[in-house]
Amino acid sequence: MVENTNAEIKVDKDKVEEIDITEFVEGESIFSSSGISKVKVTKNGVIKIIKVPIQSTGVSELIDTYKEKEPKPPKVQSFVTPDSDVGKALGITKKNAVWHFDFTDEKYLKIKEEHDSDLGMAILMRGLAVELKDKEGNIIIDFKRKVDILKSAGMSGEQFSQVVQDIQSLTKWSEEERQSFL
Repeated sequence: MVENTNAEIKVDKDKVEEIDITEFVEGESIFSSSGISKVKVTKNGVIKIIKVPIQSTGVSELIDTYKEKEPKPPKVQSFVTPDSDVGKALGITKKNAVWHFDFTDEKYLKIKEEHDSDLGMAILMRGLAVELKDKEGNIIIDFKRKVDILKSAGMSGEQFSQVVQDIQSLTKWSEEERQSFL
């Protein structure tokens, strides 16, 4: 069993099972992963661990879709001289105008931050393996409403980031796991 805890993956070697695939059968979901994200909450000096069921189904596709829509920085022109680091790396002998991406552009950074935040929220919503319900017990399907419910429940940015990272870790080997098992 793999448990993701504060971005640190702990693997019980006795619960790792190797499966040899000899065929793929339509309808089998052998690649679906699930687990628990343990979120730390402190109330009146007492630490509580909230166990949040998570899953990986559909997360990779979601990330691919968002990557296609990822904002690009603007291109700007600047001059590179032979004695600059870039000029030396390019081996130029005279001052040249070059086009390059401006990763420091304020407008780009703001749009990129919004995009990354939206992606994180989408991963969280897709990766939660529990339903979100309103006060009357009705299942919430509206994305924005789900986000609002988690925020009103007091989910911090750190907790949000942890659960998103845990969801992504369900199907990705950590370096420690890779060295232990592969």
